[in-house]
Amino acid sequence: MDYVPLPKTGRLWKGKVDFLRPFKGGPAAAGDSGDHVTPLYDPYLHRQQDEEPDLKNLNVALAALIDIFPDIEPEVFREMLLSVSEESRVEIVTEQLLKRDAKWIRGRYRAPDATRQDKRAVATPTTLPSLAVEEAFRSESYKRAVKQVCYQEFRSLSHSSIKAVLAEHNHSYTLSRPVLLQLTTKSWRYTLSNLLTRRSTSWQQASEHPYVVRHPGQSVDSQTSAVRRTGNADLDHEIWMSLVQPESHRQQQAQLEADRSLANQLAESEAEEIGALFDCECCYSSVNFEQMAFCDIDLHQLCHDCVRRTIAEALYGQGWARAADLHKSALRCFALEDCQGCIPRKSTRLALSRNEDGKAAWEEFQARLTNDALIKSGIRLQRCPFCTYAEADEIPALNLRDWRDFWAQVARNSAPMVQFTFVLLLVCMTLFTVPLLVLAMTTWVLVHFYPPAGAILNESWTRVYKQRQGSKFKCGNPHCLRTSCVHCNALWRDPHTCFESEKTSLRTAIESSATAAVKRTCPRCMLSFVKSSGCNKLVCNCGYTMCYICRQEVTSREGYAHFCQHFRPNGGRCSECERCDLYGDEDEEAAIREAVGVAERAWRDKEHGNVDAQATELMVEALIGRSRYTKWWQQYLDGIVDALAR
Repeated sequence: MDYVPLPKTGRLWKGKVDFLRPFKGGPAAAGDSGDHVTPLYDPYLHRQQDEEPDLKNLNVALAALIDIFPDIEPEVFREMLLSVSEESRVEIVTEQLLKRDAKWIRGRYRAPDATRQDKRAVATPTTLPSLAVEEAFRSESYKRAVKQVCYQEFRSLSHSSIKAVLAEHNHSYTLSRPVLLQLTTKSWRYTLSNLLTRRSTSWQQASEHPYVVRHPGQSVDSQTSAVRRTGNADLDHEIWMSLVQPESHRQQQAQLEADRSLANQLAESEAEEIGALFDCECCYSSVNFEQMAFCDIDLHQLCHDCVRRTIAEALYGQGWARAADLHKSALRCFALEDCQGCIPRKSTRLALSRNEDGKAAWEEFQARLTNDALIKSGIRLQRCPFCTYAEADEIPALNLRDWRDFWAQVARNSAPMVQFTFVLLLVCMTLFTVPLLVLAMTTWVLVHFYPPAGAILNESWTRVYKQRQGSKFKCGNPHCLRTSCVHCNALWRDPHTCFESEKTSLRTAIESSATAAVKRTCPRCMLSFVKSSGCNKLVCNCGYTMCYICRQEVTSREGYAHFCQHFRPNGGRCSECERCDLYGDEDEEAAIREAVGVAERAWRDKEHGNVDAQATELMVEALIGRSRYTKWWQQYLDGIVDALAR
């Protein structure tokens, strides 16, 4: 909503023209009459709005249900939470899903690889840490602001179509805008205006957005963009992050590159005037001192362009073995073949820090150096399957328990065979002391002086320690922070099952994609449904009537006149009008086939790849159980070590 400034004293309006000027002129006219009005959004000044107490409680309950049932779409929980009382919301919804899940879910399952981490691109500080911003309940002010923005941006669409699309995507502007853009291209108004005005494809960009204002920047030829305030700070931040911030970042990078290029030209011209140029010993070009890197042993002179080309060849070509020095974790000097020097890390980073591609190459170069150094060190590692993070997987030394803890462990947690063994040893100790001492001394000698026996004991202690440690692995990379399974390397989501059946995962992905392709949501009561058969005139339980194809509201006066009335003996698309088809199952089937194809290809890409011997061993162990995979004496030894070790 626009802020209309009012004068502090005197008459409000002198005439009809003064009364209509703020509404005709828009934000520009509204901002000219008062200096105390700030019509533009500032991401550093205007903070996000605090959630209402009831809305915050709903989001807390929604986050808890998503953690309990991670495979169900969040819209199921939103529908159920709104239909129950405020007391014990989570308990009531959980009980209903456990008893009558088919009534509420109706095939709305989440895709296997649709993680919430990928939906936080526009997350605001007011959202909960475990709940994506697109999945949370939205305030009424946000919904009203989104409707007003969409009404002004998509004037060729009816308000009922916009409401239907917003209802399908939980009133999220970021998720609804691509669908509305697609519907706009199918409108006859867009086709007619495109033919008359020859509009280019740039209309989808930020410069054509009604709430994005462009004004002169610092230089004469540059322009910067800003967001008009919509009345809701969360929506302002969302529009700014999705439309203005990427363009502003590109302008800053372009300006920085232009300034750096100009500075280099000035430095080269001054160095050429005073004769202070340096010759690169690789490409033999003359550059100034700021564009040179020097070897740390023989001080060979190498320009930054040669350093960048060498790094690119090492990363994406065949020059890694020659360029990387694993002992110093640096770039080798490539001036001479027999030079043992390296380019300092600071100089290499300076040469690559000119743009975003160079910074990414520097990070990849460092990650690959670290990875090769860790592999060469031979340290036992536990790696994150989603990034390059790794940590030492150290097995602590074997320490025996105290005798009190030992007997408590044997009595409570040990297997019956282990309990029988220790009871038998206790009985024999009272009768045959000398043979038991001889047996203990023989075991000690074998473990300490016979390497195979010590290796068997170490393997048993490793299995026991891994079993105690659990299967969860938390990544320590601040940019990742994901929890994975150490056995199957999959993202950990409770309840977790290692090596899920391929048929089950593929069926879930296909069903979820097909349901999402044909799902519609009533904008009045927020009920989601799928058309199984019949015509495209859909009537909700609340009485709202809409078109299945364009999602526009079908009023009682319009009725079936909303659909095409021409006779088509050969079928196909009508050539006399552009109205929706009453029985248009072809588009639905095509959408389902396309969604199923995309889901199947994504699943194939995810499951592609050969499995090594260790992964096969872990898979068999997870499927048939460790008790059937390991030998009987290994289980027996693991039980004894588990009882003795602290």
